[in-house]
Amino acid sequence: MFKREKILGIIGLCVLILLLSGGIAWGRGISNARALGMGGSYTAIARGIDAPYWNPANLGLSDGNRYSIGIFGVGAALKKNIFTLADYNKYNGQFLTDGDKENILNSIPADGLRLDAIGEASALNFSVGNFALVSKGYGASSLNIDRDPLELIFYGNAVVDEISLDNTYGEGYGIADIAASYGHPVMQWENGEFAVGGSFHYLRGFAYQKVIESEGSISTTDTGFVGDAHMTILSSLGGSGYALDLGLAVKFDRTWYFSAAWQNAYSRMIWDKDTEMMIYTFNMEPITAYDFSDSAASDSLITSSDTTVAADPFSSDLPSTMRLGLTKEFNQFLFSFDWEQALETRPGTGVNPRLAAGLEYKPLNFLPLRAGMSTGGRQGSLYSFGFGLHFGPYHFDIAVANSGSPFPTHTKGARFALGMGLYF
Repeated sequence: MFKREKILGIIGLCVLILLLSGGIAWGRGISNARALGMGGSYTAIARGIDAPYWNPANLGLSDGNRYSIGIFGVGAALKKNIFTLADYNKYNGQFLTDGDKENILNSIPADGLRLDAIGEASALNFSVGNFALVSKGYGASSLNIDRDPLELIFYGNAVVDEISLDNTYGEGYGIADIAASYGHPVMQWENGEFAVGGSFHYLRGFAYQKVIESEGSISTTDTGFVGDAHMTILSSLGGSGYALDLGLAVKFDRTWYFSAAWQNAYSRMIWDKDTEMMIYTFNMEPITAYDFSDSAASDSLITSSDTTVAADPFSSDLPSTMRLGLTKEFNQFLFSFDWEQALETRPGTGVNPRLAAGLEYKPLNFLPLRAGMSTGGRQGSLYSFGFGLHFGPYHFDIAVANSGSPFPTHTKGARFALGMGLYF
């Protein structure tokens, strides 16, 4: 009874920490095809070379792979907040009625058009017992553009007399990550065990760029245009840093697993190579259609400049994320559930909780079939499918996913992942 109360206390503490913290880190781990096929509900399942990027404490459980080698893994994702393939096919080449224009504009959020993209690749990772050494390269970017220019195109300056540029921003980075992970068994009891673990990441930055300021507008009149704008971009071509992940894992009643991880519990990146501040300005004096026809006149009324100055080294943090996972094994089935909570808004992340559920079914021992779905966070709903070919220690896995709808014609984004490895 004492041990059961201790288990419930550990789980309750993790839930409390999560509730007090405050979307999903859309970064490390997307090259894992098994995880993607199960909708990202993988925190309590990951073992061997998969554990470091999901929960290093799983390396301390006795049912993990004794040895594993990751030959390669690749993954990519693209997500937008407007327009599906069905929308494109519906409106492309058609005369747009006022109703069509209104429907298109209503599909664009008030804060503008957003595009998120990420890619990840890994190769030659390995784990031995409770220890793993893995490496990945990944990049993420997020771009947001104000919706005003599209309104002007649809309705003209008689309706839209000012175009704002204030809601235009973006951020992106590329990083190589080498992680050393260890999971330590703390105690075992009949039908159960408890382990803790951690990962230390050495980070090597390749590039970073962020729009730190953007404002301005262009006003339309009955005869022409007038406006001004400026944008400031901070960039660097290199840096280094580190990050720390923490986790715990519990097995109970033989086939139940609970897992909790704090990814990027602490991180620090110093960007110090070729750091620059780029300042772009634009100014348009009152200009008419006649001025546009006179190149000399238009050149004198429209001025722009760009200035690049050296900047001091600066720091950035990777998005910190809390994860809880629960998994149940039942004959040929494996059910999993995850709750993910990012602590800040960054490229590909948001501060809304995300829920994920996944299923793996093995009609044949060598052919695992997977399906999953998740909702919440900045990326919205996700529907995924995948399968594997497992012949002894050799594993090949592939998965695809759609954002917003399980049907490709109605998706607002897509992901894919494939990988190959040896698990002993």
